[in-house]
Amino acid sequence: MRVRLVLAAALAGLVPAACGGDRGPALPVACPRPGILSDGADLTRWRPGPVQDLTTLVFDARLTGLNGSCRPGRRDRSLEVTLTPSFVVERGPAGGDARVAELPWFVAVVGPGDEILQRQSFVERLAFNRGETRATGAAEPVRLSLPVGEERRATDYRILVSFELTPEDVAVNRRRGPR
Repeated sequence: MRVRLVLAAALAGLVPAACGGDRGPALPVACPRPGILSDGADLTRWRPGPVQDLTTLVFDARLTGLNGSCRPGRRDRSLEVTLTPSFVVERGPAGGDARVAELPWFVAVVGPGDEILQRQSFVERLAFNRGETRATGAAEPVRLSLPVGEERRATDYRILVSFELTPEDVAVNRRRGPR
């Protein structure tokens, strides 16, 4: 009989949850929208010269995905975001025996009005195994701390990932279109 009363009281919300203490059970955390910039999802490098075709291709790389998570930060005044991008790179005929492709990329936090609030640059080094022309990998996780509170919510932010590209690289990607 006593077990039923305790169970009934717990179901009625009269007994605090064991893990939640006085705060009750943890609620899901809203996360900012992550995304890969479509114009910056591809990085192609050719051997220097006037011709850019398959015979001068050094490597062709793509950002293939994003994994991540977020959790409340200190005193619920910030949001701690962890983001891990994935890459694939294919070595071209002009890549020779290159064992590593260096892929410059960045992550940017964008606020309301498309204002860039934070930007961090990285270089991912993907190694080709002996005799292989394709390599895949994921970057080390990037950790971001975003302020939240009365003025800012998690949904006010967007997190964008892209390769570091020259204006010429962007023009090539736009001509080629999404893959």
